[in-house]
Amino acid sequence: MVRFVGRSFIIVGLGFAFLGMVLWVSGAVVTAPAGQLWYEMDSSSLNITQAFIQRYISEGLWDSIIVPLLNRPVWEALAIVVLFHAVVGGILSSLGNKRRRRYFKI
Repeated sequence: MVRFVGRSFIIVGLGFAFLGMVLWVSGAVVTAPAGQLWYEMDSSSLNITQAFIQRYISEGLWDSIIVPLLNRPVWEALAIVVLFHAVVGGILSSLGNKRRRRYFKI
C-alpha cells in the first residue's frame, strides 16, 4: 500500500511537470506569479481550493505554505511541486520495497 501511494505521488508530480511544459509551449507567461495565472485561467477553482484547504485541512497550511507558493513565478512554483512529489514518492516507494527475506536451511 505504501508503494502504491509513493508511485501515485510520482505520477502526480509527472502530471505537474507535463502541465508546466504545456503552459510553456502554449506561450503563457511563466514568469508571472502562479496565483495570478491560476486566477486568470480559472478563478472559481482557486476559490474552491482555498475554501477546502482552510475549512477541512488547515488554515495555517494555506497561509504559511500555499500563499507563498502562489506568489512565486509559475515555473518556480511548478518546479517546487514536482520536486516535492518526486522526493516524497521516492521515499514512500523505497519504504514499500522492503520485504522480509526467508532463508531456508537444507
